[in-house]
Amino acid sequence: MMKALLFCLSLLAASVMAHETDARFEPPKPKEPKRFCAEVQKWIEYASSNKDLVEITNEPLLVMDLRYGTFNNVTGHDLYCGEQRAFVHRDAYAKLKKTFAIMEKEMPGSKLVIFDAARPIYAQAALKKTVQGTPYTNFVSSAVRGGLHNYGLALDLSITDSSGALLDMGTDFDSFERCAGAVGEADALKSGRLTQEQVDNRNKLRRIMKAAGWVMLKHEWWHFNAYTSTYTREHYRLFPM
Repeated sequence: MMKALLFCLSLLAASVMAHETDARFEPPKPKEPKRFCAEVQKWIEYASSNKDLVEITNEPLLVMDLRYGTFNNVTGHDLYCGEQRAFVHRDAYAKLKKTFAIMEKEMPGSKLVIFDAARPIYAQAALKKTVQGTPYTNFVSSAVRGGLHNYGLALDLSITDSSGALLDMGTDFDSFERCAGAVGEADALKSGRLTQEQVDNRNKLRRIMKAAGWVMLKHEWWHFNAYTSTYTREHYRLFPM
C-alpha cells in the first residue's frame, strides 16, 4: 500500500513540475546545410547605406560572436555566410552607449558578447522554419510579422568578467529550455538545473541592461529590446528585406 502511494505521489509531482518546454530543444540538423552568402551581401549593402542603422562591429566594449554567421546555431545553417558584422538602429545605439558607461562603472574590464543584433527577414524566416510545428513555435516571430531584431531594436548578448571569460548563465544562447528565461528560473533552482551563481550572473546582465533602458525578454536571458513590442510596431518600420 505504501509503495503504491509513493508511486502515485511521484507521478503527481512529475505532472505538476513537468512542462513541455523543460527539455532542451535539439531540432534535426539539415541534410544539406546552406550558407546564405548572396542574401547576407545584399543585407550588408542595405544596412551599410541605411541612415537609421549603425554598425557596432568594432566597438571596444563589444566582442562579436554572431552565431548565425556559423553553422553552430539552432537552424544548422550559416545564415550570415561567416560574416561577423553587426548593426543596430541608431535609437538602440544610444541605449548601447549608456550600457557601456554603466559597465565601465559597475563591471570595469567586462565586455558584452554579441550573438545577434539587427536581423534580416530571410534569417527570421529560417529561424521560424526550424521551430514550426513544435511546442516552441511561439518562441520565434514569423518573417511576416517580424520580431524586434527585424527593426534593429533588439540585441542577443552575454557578458564577460574582467579577464574576458563569459559568465556562466546555465544555458547556451538560443536554448529553448524553460529555464533559459526568468519564467523558469525558480523551478530550475529547486530542481538543481540551475545554480544560484548562474542566476546571479543573469541578474548582473539584466541589471546593467535595465539601467540603460533596455527591456528584458522573460523567456531568454540573452535577449533585450530597446522598447516594448507595442511601442516598436507603432513607431518604427520593419526591414524591407
